[in-house]
This record gives sequence, structure tokens and C-alpha cells, in this order.
Amino acid sequence: MGASAREIERQIKETRERMDDNLNQLEGRVASSAVRYGRIAAVVVAAVAVGGAGFLVYRRMRKPKLKDRLDELSLENLRELTDELSGRLKGRLPAVTVKVNAKSPRQPGTVENIVRKLAPALAGTVSTALLERIARPPRRDHARRDHAVPQAD
Repeated sequence: MGASAREIERQIKETRERMDDNLNQLEGRVASSAVRYGRIAAVVVAAVAVGGAGFLVYRRMRKPKLKDRLDELSLENLRELTDELSGRLKGRLPAVTVKVNAKSPRQPGTVENIVRKLAPALAGTVSTALLERIARPPRRDHARRDHAVPQAD
């Protein structure tokens, strides 16, 4: 019985060592796979960033000028476009009355703007000073004060 118990312990020890070796190998594979996938992700992100920047630069450089776009338009195209748009929008837009010679109110000048901004602050300051003056008890002159030494009770 004693020999078989030692034999079982030895087999258990070998099995544990074999399992530890297998776990160490698996952990090494996982770590190397994580590094590999991290590098792949970094390369993909960098490629997308470079591609996006290249696309933006391309669009900026190849954007047609307003003059070129207007040169491509013809009067017939513009008339067709305006007729089509006016036909679509006639029922949707409300009637508008435009007054050309209507008088606009006079805009205040620089001095008037400054006065309008400073007047509330000045009024608040003056009213606060007056309220403090009224609420403060009157001062007594030192000359009128009796110079008696205060007595302890």
C-alpha cells in the first residue's frame, strides 16, 4: 500500500508539472498574440488616419474654384433651374410684402451707448452710498466726549 501511495504522489507531481508547463506556454502565446493584435490595430488606425488626411488634402487641393463652377453654368441651365424651383416652392412659401423705403429707428451713438451702460451702475452706487449714510449712526466728536476713565462694574 505504501508503494502505491508514493507512486500516486509521484504521478500527481508529474501531472502538475506538465500542467504548469502547458499553462506557461499558453500564457506566452496569449501575450504574444495580444502584442501582435495590438500592433495590427495600431497599423490599421495609422493607415486610416493617413488615408483620411490624404483625402482631405486631395479635396482641398482639387476643389473647383467658384469661377470654374460658374463658367460651366449656362443661361439656359439657370433659367430651367429657377423655373423648376419656383414651380416647386410657389405653394409652400407664404406671400411676402417688402417695403423698400421704410424708415428705420435711429441707432444710438457711441456716447449714448456708453451712458446707457454706465447709468445703472452709477445709480446703484449712488443709492447704496445714500442708504449707508442714512443707516449709519451719527459720529460723536472726540472733543465733546467726556474724558472719564471707564469704570469696571
